[in-house]
Amino acid sequence: MITFRLLIGLLLLVMSSLAWSADGPAEPSVAPSVVPSVASPGTAPADEPTPSDVPAGQVRDLYYGTVLYEFYQQNYFSAAVNLLAAQEQNRLRHHAADAQLLLGGMYLSYGLHSEAEAIFNRLLDDSAEPAVRDRAWFYLGKIRYQKQLFTEAEAALSRVGEALDESLVEEFRTLRANLLMAQEDYPAAAAALQDLTQGHSGRDTEQQANYARFNLGVALIRAGHEKQGTEWLRKVAELQSGDSDQKALRDRANLALGYSLLKSAPVLARDFLQKVRLNGPYSNKALLGLGWAEVELQRYEQSLVPWAELAKRDRVDLAVFEALLATGHSLERLRAYPQAIQSYSNAITIFEQELAGLNDTVAAVKAGRLWADLLAQVSRNEMGWFWEAELLPGTPEARYLPMVLAGHGFHEAIKNLRDLWFLDGKLGRWQTEIPAFDAMLALRRSTYETQLDTLTPEQTLDHVLDVRTSRDIYAAELKRIGERQDAFALLTQEEKKLQDRLVQVEERIWRLSKQPDSDPAEMEDYRDRYRLFKGLLDYDVVTNYAIRYRVVEKSLQSLDAELQATLQQQDSLQRARANAPLDFEAYARRIDDKRQRVASLRKQVKLAFDEQRRQLQVMVDVEFDELRARLVDYLDQARFSLAHLQDMATDAAASGRELQ
Repeated sequence: MITFRLLIGLLLLVMSSLAWSADGPAEPSVAPSVVPSVASPGTAPADEPTPSDVPAGQVRDLYYGTVLYEFYQQNYFSAAVNLLAAQEQNRLRHHAADAQLLLGGMYLSYGLHSEAEAIFNRLLDDSAEPAVRDRAWFYLGKIRYQKQLFTEAEAALSRVGEALDESLVEEFRTLRANLLMAQEDYPAAAAALQDLTQGHSGRDTEQQANYARFNLGVALIRAGHEKQGTEWLRKVAELQSGDSDQKALRDRANLALGYSLLKSAPVLARDFLQKVRLNGPYSNKALLGLGWAEVELQRYEQSLVPWAELAKRDRVDLAVFEALLATGHSLERLRAYPQAIQSYSNAITIFEQELAGLNDTVAAVKAGRLWADLLAQVSRNEMGWFWEAELLPGTPEARYLPMVLAGHGFHEAIKNLRDLWFLDGKLGRWQTEIPAFDAMLALRRSTYETQLDTLTPEQTLDHVLDVRTSRDIYAAELKRIGERQDAFALLTQEEKKLQDRLVQVEERIWRLSKQPDSDPAEMEDYRDRYRLFKGLLDYDVVTNYAIRYRVVEKSLQSLDAELQATLQQQDSLQRARANAPLDFEAYARRIDDKRQRVASLRKQVKLAFDEQRRQLQVMVDVEFDELRARLVDYLDQARFSLAHLQDMATDAAASGRELQ
C-alpha cells in the first residue's frame, strides 16, 4: 500500500514535468462522516474531494481556472497534474496558498496522507492568512483522524479558529463529534452532536441533521442513556423523505431499534423491523430479524413467512443462509418433523452447492479472471469516481464480491487497483505520443536548416555596415553645414533647378549685353528682374535654414536608431544561429529522458499493480475463508439437526410411535 502511494505521488510530480507548454516542446468525510461501526450517512464518499473544498473567490490566474475546471469535472488526476505544472512554471501567483490547499485535498483523496500532511504543515510554517491557516489545521486534523491518530487530530482541530470557510464548518463540527466517538467519549460526542441536530432549515442541511440524530442516538445508547438514545433513533426511524439516502438511513434506524429490542421487547422490535423496506440494503437483515422476533414470541409458524421470502432471494447474503437453517428450527419447534427434515435436507443441499460454488470462485480469483473482468467494467478515461457495486461484472466469479466489498479496506484496495490501471493506460498513451515529439523536432530542425541559407546574415551585416559608413559621411557633412551655417547646402532638388536656371539666365543676359545692337536700357531691365528672382530664392533659403537643418538632423537620428535596431537583430540572429543546434540537441535529450522515465514509471506501475492485486487476493482469500467457515458451520448445524430428527424417527419406529 505504501509503495502504491509513493508511486502515485511520484507520478504526479513526474507527470507535471512531462507537461508540454503551449509554445511547443518546452517541457515536453467525512461528508458527513460517522463512526464506521455506527452509521455511514453521507452522500459523498468519505475521501472524495467535494466542490466545497475549493476556495471561494474570484479566479485571477488562468491556469488556476483550468485546474478548477478539471476539478469540478471530477478529473482529479488531470487537475493535480495541471496544478503541479502551473506551480513549476510559477503561473499561480494569485492563488499560491489556495492551490496548495487544493493539492493537499486531492492528495488526501488519493490516500496520500503523508504528502498531504507535508503540504498543510508547510502552509502552517508560512505566514498564511487566518482563513488559509484554519483550513490547513482542519485538513491536518482530518488526516490524523483518518490515520487514527486521535490525540494528534484533536490537537490539530483545536487550532481551528473563527476564520474557517463557512462551507467547512458543518463538516468540522461533524468531524469533532466523530473524533469523540472514536475515542469512546460518548457523553462528549453526544453533546457535540446535539448542536448538529438543531437549527437546520434547508433540504440538504436537514438531511445532514438526520445523520447527526442517528449518531446522537447511538452515542447516547453507548453512553448508557438508552432511553434518550432510543428516542433519537425513533425520530430518524419516522422521518418522511423521498431521498434514497434518507430512506436507507430510516431503514437503518428501524433495523437498529428492532435488533436492540429483539430480546427485551420482541413485539416492539417486530413493529420496527416491519417498517424496513422490502427492497433495500437492509431488507434481508430485517426479514431475518422479523423471523427471530416471531420466534421470541413463540409464533413459530409466523416466523416462517419472512424466512420463506428471504429463502427466495439471491444466496450471497449470510441472512439468507441463516434463514434456511432457522426455517428448519421453527418447523422442528412446530413438530412438523417431515417438513423440518425436508427443510434441513434442502438447506444441506444449498450449503453444499454454495461451498462448491465458492471453491470455484476462489479458483477463478486465484487465476486472475475476476480482476480482468472488474477492470473491463472500468473506463480508462479518468480516475475519481467511487467504486459502485453495479459496476461489478456479471460473471459467476463476481457473485460473492458484494459481501466483501462492504469492507473499507477492500474498497480502498480495489480503488488503488483501478487507479494503477488508469495510470498504466495514461503512461501507455504517452509512450505512443513521444515519437510524435521526435517527428516535431525533426521537422523544426529541417525547417531551420532550409531557411538558414535564405537568412544570409553575413551579407545583411555587410549591407548594414555600408549604410553605417554612408551615415557617418552624412553626419560629417551636416556638422560642417552647421559650423559654417551653409544654408545653400540644404537646397532641395527643386531649388537647385531654380538656382541652375538663374545661372543660365545670368549668362544669357551677359551674352546679350555683348551684342552690338543690344539696348542698354533693356539689358538693365533684364538684370533687375534677374536680381529680384535670385534675391527671392536666396531669402527663402537663408530664412528657412534652421528648419531645414533640424529636419535633416532628425532624419539622421532616426537613421541611427534604425541602424542600432538592425545591429541588435543581427546579433540576436547570430546567437540564434549559434545556439539553435544546441537547443535542438537539448530538446532531443529531454525527449529521450522523458521516454526513459515513462518506460521506467510504467515498470513501477506494473510492479505496484501486481503487488496491489496480490494484496487484494489475500484480502479476498481471508473474506472467502470466513464465508466458507460460516457455510461449513451452517452445514454442520443442518446435518446435526437432520441427524437428530432422523434418530428421533428411528427411535419412534423402534418404540412403535410415529412422528406427526
